[in-house]
Amino acid sequence: MDKSLKLSEKLFCLAVNPKNGGILMNASSALSMTLTGIVFVELIQKELISVEKGLVHVQNPIIQNDEIHEFFLNRIRLRAKDRKMRNWFSYFNIRGRKIQKLFIRSLVRKNVLRTEEKRILFIPYEKVYLMDRELVENIRKDVEITLLGMAGSSDDSIILSVMAGKANLLYRIFPDRARRKEAARNLKKLPETEISKAVQEAIQMANAAVFVAAT
Repeated sequence: MDKSLKLSEKLFCLAVNPKNGGILMNASSALSMTLTGIVFVELIQKELISVEKGLVHVQNPIIQNDEIHEFFLNRIRLRAKDRKMRNWFSYFNIRGRKIQKLFIRSLVRKNVLRTEEKRILFIPYEKVYLMDRELVENIRKDVEITLLGMAGSSDDSIILSVMAGKANLLYRIFPDRARRKEAARNLKKLPETEISKAVQEAIQMANAAVFVAAT
């Protein structure tokens, strides 16, 4: 079973309550936007899209085997004219539940998550639980190490850490208040450091997502 995870899948795993299952309350309001932001980064890394002057362009229209990437790219591909990234964020945010179901389906196939059918007032719903706790704990530790000492961290680790911060997941990663505050300070200083273009784009995506969510 291939358990190699995309950055967006790692972010989703961090948003699942490790003890009781379900999406963490702190992350629930920002998760759809930050997932969209990090998927956009992945599409840029794969050279499927580009963002120029705030407009999203399709660079490679080839159909993707990855169900999540194809869901995003197909909508962008079908648009006759280039559209502002801010508008795309709003578009995908409205479809947040659908997108989360795609992530759950992908991660269940990889045996990283499992689901149980629950009911609220006789209304059925699926609750998600961590299945591979060791894998997700290693993801958490990677973000922890990255946020406490950015030097030497890979671009992907920094991107994931940026998005985790925007998704309000610092409480999940740092139960200790003092370490959490240190991590938050490091995130604020990140744009001032020498970082790659990929990380700069990730920060821009995350900031754009937060802006859209707040308006």
